Amino acid sequence: MPQIIPAAQRAMQVFEVYARERRPLTNSEMARYLDLADSSCSDLLYTLRQAGYLLRTPKSRFFHPTSRLLDMAQANAGVDPLRAFAEESLDLLTARSGETSMCAHIDGDAVKIFASQESSRALRYVLRPGTTVNIHTTAMGKALLGAMAEADRDALLENMPLPAITPYSIVDRKVLREQIETGIRDQYFVTRNEGNEGVFAIGIAGEAGGRLTAMSIVGPTHRMEKNFDALVQIMRDARAEFFGAPE
Repeated sequence: MPQIIPAAQRAMQVFEVYARERRPLTNSEMARYLDLADSSCSDLLYTLRQAGYLLRTPKSRFFHPTSRLLDMAQANAGVDPLRAFAEESLDLLTARSGETSMCAHIDGDAVKIFASQESSRALRYVLRPGTTVNIHTTAMGKALLGAMAEADRDALLENMPLPAITPYSIVDRKVLREQIETGIRDQYFVTRNEGNEGVFAIGIAGEAGGRLTAMSIVGPTHRMEKNFDALVQIMRDARAEFFGAPE
C-alpha cells in the first residue's frame, strides 16, 4: 500500500504557508509555522532554494518564493487531471458493474454531473454531463453530504430545498439525516426510486484532486436490487481504490 512521504508533504506545506502569510519569511519563522526544528527547516529551505523554488536575500536572509512553481502550474493548466481521473474511474465502474456510472460535484444546493459512462445494456439510465440534479434524491448527493465536514453538512441540510420529485423522495430532514448517518457507517449511499421511479443508484464520495467528488452506479431498480450485494462490494472497493478511503 502506498505510504505518505513526510518530506514531500513538508515541501508542499512551505508553499501553503507562503500563500497564507503573503510575505517573505526567515528560516526561524518558517520553522515555527511548520513546527520544525530550525536545523531541519534550514535543510528543507536550502533544498527548495537549490531547486529554484526559493530565493534568499543576502543581507536580510529572508526566503522569497520564486515564480518557478507558478510557471509549472501554468504549463500544466491546459490539462484537467480530474476529468481524466473521472473518465478512467467510470470506465472501471461500468466494466465491473455492467451499469451506467456517473461523477459529480456539489453545485450550490444541487449536484452537477461532469462525467458519465453509459452501460452497454439495452435497458439503462443515462444523464449527460452538465445535468444538475437534486442532492436529496441522488446517491451521489447523499454521498457528498456524508463526505462533508459535519458543520458544512448540517448547514446545507438545514437550508437546502427538499422537493418531492417522486412519491418516494425523502422530504423529511430527520429521515434524510438518518440515511446520511447510515451511509457514513456503511460506506455507501443508496437511492431507490427517489429521483426517478424505477431507478436505483449506489453512491460513494471522497476527495479527488483536492475537491469533494462523488461517483455512482445507476440502473433499473429490479436489476440493481437483484445484484445489490455484489454492487455494494464493487462500490466499497472503488471507494478505497479511487479516494484512498479505508475499506
